[in-house]
Amino acid sequence: MTNKIVAIQGDSPSKLNPETDTSIFLANEIQNKRYKIFYYEPKNLAIINSKVVAKGCFITINYHKKKFYKILKKKSLELVKCKFILIRQNPPFNLEYISTTYILDTIKNKVKIINDPTSIRSISEKLFSSRYQKYMPSTIFTQNINQIKAFFKKNKKVILKPIHGYSGNDIHLLTKFKSNLIKRFIKKNGYIMCQKFLPKINNGDKRVFVINGKLCGVISRIPKKRILFKQYEQGRKSD
Repeated sequence: MTNKIVAIQGDSPSKLNPETDTSIFLANEIQNKRYKIFYYEPKNLAIINSKVVAKGCFITINYHKKKFYKILKKKSLELVKCKFILIRQNPPFNLEYISTTYILDTIKNKVKIINDPTSIRSISEKLFSSRYQKYMPSTIFTQNINQIKAFFKKNKKVILKPIHGYSGNDIHLLTKFKSNLIKRFIKKNGYIMCQKFLPKINNGDKRVFVINGKLCGVISRIPKKRILFKQYEQGRKSD
C-alpha cells in the first residue's frame, strides 16, 4: 500500500504567513490529495540507532481560520516511512542548514526528497548566477571594501545583497558611498553581491518557470518600495 505521509521540513508554522508563504500553499495542496502532513523544524532532525528521525507533528491546514493550522498529533517519525520529504526552511544558510542536508543525504535513495539535499548544499542561488553574468547587470561577489568602492565609483548607484538572503530581505540601494556602513553590512553578511542598479526594475522583473524543458508560466515580480541605504542605519548615529 502506498505510503500517504508527506514530511515538510520548515520554519515553525507559527512564523509563516498563509497569504504569502508557498510552504502553506504546498501543504494545503498535499492535504487536498489526501496525504497526511508531518511537519518538523530542522533543529528536530536526528540520526538515532542508524535511523533518520524527526520530532514533529501531524497537522491539517484550514485557510478559513485565523490560526490556519491544527496540530493533530505530536510524534517522532522515521522519515523513510514518508512518501516524500519537502525541504522548505528559509535561510540563513548556516551550519544547521548544511548539517540537515548531510543527514537527509543518508536516506535520499530510500525516499524522494524535494529538493535534493546534495544540490541544495552544493548550489548557492546567487553565486550560481555568476555562470550567467553576460545576461546580468554588472555584478561582483566580494567582501573587500576597496573592490566595492571601485565598483561604486564606476556604476554610481549599486544594489547590495547578502549572498544567502531570500525574498528580497536586507537588499539595499547604495546611492552614496559610506565605508563604515558598508563594513557593517559586510560584517553582518560576509560575502555580498553588488549589482549595478537598473532604474526600470521599479516596473518589476519577469520570472519564467521552466519544468523539464517546457515553459510552464511567467510572473512579474514587483519590488518593495525602494530603501535607501541610509535607512539601513536608522537609529544609529551619523557617520
